[in-house]
Amino acid sequence: MAVVVVVALAVGTLGGGTPSDEARAHAIEQTIRCPQCASQSVANSDTPSARGVKVVIRERIAKGNSDEEIRDFIASRYGRDVLLDPSGRGFGALVWGVPIAVAVIALFALVYRFRAWRPGLAQVTQADRDIVDDALGRAHDEPGDREDPGQ
Repeated sequence: MAVVVVVALAVGTLGGGTPSDEARAHAIEQTIRCPQCASQSVANSDTPSARGVKVVIRERIAKGNSDEEIRDFIASRYGRDVLLDPSGRGFGALVWGVPIAVAVIALFALVYRFRAWRPGLAQVTQADRDIVDDALGRAHDEPGDREDPGQ
């Protein structure tokens, strides 16, 4: 399962080649909130301000800006609240890093906890046998619970 996850992450991260300018613009539009409606991304909005942001995105792509530079430029104009997902720097790095760190720590904790667990290695003691015999004896001795199959 770990191999499948690693391969899927590698393909998702490295695969696909360079996206077209239109695909880049659409991907950036998906990460920016509409300044007017605030409940939609720029990609899903037809308000005048959303159309203006789309134009700015395409102009910046034509100038050769990176996706992060474009997002930073728009955030400088409309405020950081316009970004739908946090950046990978500063406090935003914590937003992305903490859940990943928690997942990794939980995985190592599970591995550590179950590493020494081996079914069948536990030795059955006489006290264990006495408890089982006592429990089975009481189950057979209680009246009305079971009928004798020979009757």
